[in-house]
Amino acid sequence: MTCDLFRGRVLLVAGYLSVAGCGEAMPVIPISTSPQGIWRLSQGAVSESSLHLASDGLFSRVVTDLSGGTCASSSGSWRTDGETLLLTVTTLSNAPASGVESYRFVIENGYLKLDGSETFAPIDSMVSCADYGFGDWIGSLRASVKGVEVVFEIADVFVDTYGGQLQIDGLSSTGSDQSRMLLRIDGSPEPLATGVFTVQNVPGATDTFYGLYHPEPGSSTFSGFDTTRLSPSGTFTLSAVSPEHVTATFSFRANPRVEGEVGPDGATFAQIESGLIDIVYR
Repeated sequence: MTCDLFRGRVLLVAGYLSVAGCGEAMPVIPISTSPQGIWRLSQGAVSESSLHLASDGLFSRVVTDLSGGTCASSSGSWRTDGETLLLTVTTLSNAPASGVESYRFVIENGYLKLDGSETFAPIDSMVSCADYGFGDWIGSLRASVKGVEVVFEIADVFVDTYGGQLQIDGLSSTGSDQSRMLLRIDGSPEPLATGVFTVQNVPGATDTFYGLYHPEPGSSTFSGFDTTRLSPSGTFTLSAVSPEHVTATFSFRANPRVEGEVGPDGATFAQIESGLIDIVYR
């Protein structure tokens, strides 16, 4: 008789759904109530909106007009209040200020639905506007070389905040002369974080910095000065980093990249001081 009282009853206990009949053991299926994760709303070749709601309460969002070739990003903090998702926007790029945004949300069949109409699918990794390539890196890359300040135009930037990788390549032209500055840091296997990276040539070392300065990039007889054969004497201090913004200072002494080579004018090393990076993707 006790069995008949509970036959076919659906029980919701501590966030888990269990359906059981008398004498049966049914699987327990967890019900997801948190929007935490990485999500994307895609409208074919027209537009994409990607949203990362991280476990630390921070969010990042990238909205791309694929047909128009434009991209906007924003970031800040997120929280839920019952069935409401609240986004507090603190940083924006190519987007109007919006303060606090409120959306009614539900997790349904593994998808995130906002305001009952926008359906976001789960994805493995977040993107940035730089990944779409609609804009350019702009800002400052400069350093004192032999006591003279040199300004470098941004030639190439690679940022992988989650993979711990950053590389910045710049070129400077004065008349017929051209020079190159290449800077690389590696924080893997951890994500990139602000702090000090030092020259380190020990295999397997983390939080490392590599610097290259070449006074004549087109030379067939000289390979440039770098930190490959340098016992730590150089630092790269990262003060801000995101997929679309890098601020840092650096300095290093570099020896000839290839042992036995001598630089222009008989130089045996290059002293790089007061290096500054402040670049954004627009």
